[in-house]
Amino acid sequence: MAEVIGLVRNFYSSRRALLSPTELRSIGPICSALESLNYKRALLLADQVLKRSPGDASALALKALALSVSSKPLPSSTQQDILKVVEAVKTVKGGAGLGDADVLMILSYVLRGIDRGEMALELLTKAAQLHPDNEELALEAFTQYMRSNDCKSAQLISTKMSKRFEDDRYFWWSIMSTILQVRDLSHPQGELLLSLVERQLSTRFSTSSTALPADSAGQKPTSASYASADEFHVVTRFLELRAQYAALKTDSTATSSSASSPALILPSLPSSDTALSPAKALLAHFASPESDKWCEQNLGLDLWRREAELAHGSVEGGEWKKLWERLKAALETGDINWHTMFYLIRAALAIAAGSSSTSTSTESSSPSSEGLNLLIQTRHLFRSLATDSPRAKVERGYLLGQLEIAREVRLRGWEAVDDLLALVKEYFERFGTKACSFDDLHPYLQVLSDEETRALREVLVEASEDSLKTVAAATKVMNAFKILRFLSDECTEAEQEKAEAEKQVKRYFDALPLGKDLPPTELQPADDFALLAGQAYVSAFHLSHDRSYLERALVLLEHVLLRSKYKYQVRILTINILRLLGASSAALAHYCIFGVKNVQYDTLSHLVTARGATFAIESGKDVGVFEEALATSIWYASGQREAREMVVKAFNNNALSKIEDFSEFRHRLINSLQDGFATLETLRMRVLRGVLDPAATEEAVQTLKRLSEASADSYSDNRDFKTLPNYQSKKSRQIWQQTEIGERLDADWLSAMSSTYSRFFAPASEVPACEAPSSMTRAEAALLSFSRLAQVALVAELDQAAEVEQAALVFFKDQAELFAATVDDPKSLPWEVLQIAEVTLEAFTLLELGISQRLGELASTKAADQAKHSKRLRAFRNSARDLVKPVGAKMTAYGKKVGKDRPKIVAAVADLQAFPAFDEDRITNVAHALVESRRSAAEALGSAMHRRTVK
Repeated sequence: MAEVIGLVRNFYSSRRALLSPTELRSIGPICSALESLNYKRALLLADQVLKRSPGDASALALKALALSVSSKPLPSSTQQDILKVVEAVKTVKGGAGLGDADVLMILSYVLRGIDRGEMALELLTKAAQLHPDNEELALEAFTQYMRSNDCKSAQLISTKMSKRFEDDRYFWWSIMSTILQVRDLSHPQGELLLSLVERQLSTRFSTSSTALPADSAGQKPTSASYASADEFHVVTRFLELRAQYAALKTDSTATSSSASSPALILPSLPSSDTALSPAKALLAHFASPESDKWCEQNLGLDLWRREAELAHGSVEGGEWKKLWERLKAALETGDINWHTMFYLIRAALAIAAGSSSTSTSTESSSPSSEGLNLLIQTRHLFRSLATDSPRAKVERGYLLGQLEIAREVRLRGWEAVDDLLALVKEYFERFGTKACSFDDLHPYLQVLSDEETRALREVLVEASEDSLKTVAAATKVMNAFKILRFLSDECTEAEQEKAEAEKQVKRYFDALPLGKDLPPTELQPADDFALLAGQAYVSAFHLSHDRSYLERALVLLEHVLLRSKYKYQVRILTINILRLLGASSAALAHYCIFGVKNVQYDTLSHLVTARGATFAIESGKDVGVFEEALATSIWYASGQREAREMVVKAFNNNALSKIEDFSEFRHRLINSLQDGFATLETLRMRVLRGVLDPAATEEAVQTLKRLSEASADSYSDNRDFKTLPNYQSKKSRQIWQQTEIGERLDADWLSAMSSTYSRFFAPASEVPACEAPSSMTRAEAALLSFSRLAQVALVAELDQAAEVEQAALVFFKDQAELFAATVDDPKSLPWEVLQIAEVTLEAFTLLELGISQRLGELASTKAADQAKHSKRLRAFRNSARDLVKPVGAKMTAYGKKVGKDRPKIVAAVADLQAFPAFDEDRITNVAHALVESRRSAAEALGSAMHRRTVK
């Protein structure tokens, strides 16, 4: 409510300068009531004023604001009252209220709050046209254009503002609005718009230069300097876009906007009558003293300069050599930034590749002697720094630089300048005690030959046998095992993986005393031994399909979390394993500890919402998957609003260099693939739980149409799968893939499942046919096939209905057989049993919905045979019910059987009792929690199926 209070205070303060004392006294009490959050009194006072003066724009605006905050959620009737108030402002007194910026700002706020942003924009656009000299109005219109991502309109109005009002910001807003339009290089008018920016910049800086004093020779400078790093950033981005557009053309030196005209005047470009190509102009800009000044102050700009020089420079132009020399000098004077080292290597490689002894530079061609010599110089520099530098003992980058050169040379098929294996060994000996050692070496381990791998493993096996007396020693042993496991051959024996897991469990307990004095908020140094063990157990399961290996991993990981509550990698693996074992509520309890908020919904909510419908039916004791999916979907609406506001705030604060980043963030959030998954999973859960109201059904039709028709490349996949480190062999599937329920969800799955639902929500509509993607499970693919057959049956003519209905009912018979087979298969996992039953219930519930929707369609068209269709569709539903009911009974029986599994689990993992921490009581506690969570899910689903099919 702080935002509302601030809005009211600003409104009243502004009114004091505009209204008469009498008018001010009439709205003062309304403002006071709003500030004290007494909305009923505010409405009453506003109505009193409007009774005396119906056209009072201030009172109308305050009434709209009071209505908008009067209750949450806002009833549709109240929303309609708000729209009537807005209409009154537009019509009374000839629309005089449209010229009042304060009134429009309140109405704009109110309309945005009820998701009528387009109406707010329409209001402001009309008002800005009627009152072009009102700066506040124009400013609010620009802001609203930016909120709605209408960059074209924002550019037009900001250009007018820069000419009409004396505020330098508006000029740069106009430039940035254009850049936001053309940052997509497929923009059809990109070059034209950039030529307009060129004209704007040239005019500005040529005008600025006339006010500067002449130098000692009597010559005036060509242009003024950039006033800030942000201005330099905007100009740089403009020049970069010109170069990128030019590079897309066959002849990049073509005239028009493909080459700089002599009229392009910038503080960072030399004064010359010779036209520069866009690429040359960008390079000249970065080679200027202006660039040196700003890049010295801003690492981001300096990194940008390096990237541009590599992208657009050449051997002949000398840009790569100058870049190499500049970075070499920086390292020699003490720069220890990895980016500096990395770009030095890239510059040397570019020169070597660009000076290839063959006529065409390919990755397999050999560099010239000059290029090879430069690589050797670069290698010598790193070797010198790695041995003689004052920071040689602690700075890993110098040795990593040598490794990077050796790797790139090998990948390109060039003559080696260093022994890669020797460098890996040296790095491990010097920095193996660092926690990041394995991650640092990972890219270089991938390119080792089989012979090198065997040689390295001999060294690491010896290192892995060291004692665990200190944290450093334990970390080095841990890294040795991570590397050994990564380089190992793909294991084919579950017993072998079990033995490896038990070795790591022993090391975990051996190293655990190293953290005995740490506070509970700290992580134990031994934790990664447990992660190695847990992943070995997961591998053993995949080799044997023996569920007890997952249960062993669970016992271990739950113990680790007692000592390291915030070891999120362990918690994520625990969540994945619990979901595989059908214990959704237990997995959710771990997920809640993360305290997911804000953008983490976009990156991490997939942990529990992916195929969340499998666990949609819960006992109701605690917050379940449905509530989490609902919270995730709700956040996306607020998150997208916040993303829009970030762009607006960047403009208002003149943080020009941040605008594109925030705009890209907004774009990725609006087009989030996880948003689509969360939306669909929430809808599936609503259907399964029977909480879909008519209004939501109407909205869902449009949502499903959008999701089913969206192209895969329109999405941004922001899900985070890097939070769980992979310690499996490079020849096997990664740990994330091994612990997901089913294949990873993708855009094809989203489209196919949305199409499935569309056929029931709008039976008479035409839904494009699609094949089941590989990301669908067997049950999901069957549901997709059923939706096609069911839609045909729903819209069939009376004389054809019987045959097509029987074809659709085969689905339920197949699901019943699949359920029985899966329950009896010892290799199946509990989540698979749950999903088959859940999809069976889902199909039946969708069929009921489809019948209801079809009957509604028939009623709306007043079909003559509506009564006959109603009778046969009810019979169709009852036939499906009779096939679903036995599955529900079997699901209930399965749940009761699961409740008796605790002794079986304790016996299956009894070998863990070899470790004192895992006594029978501890194992029994974990088994009990697992069984109770599984039983609860199974029995709840069985009960839901019974309730749905009881009549």
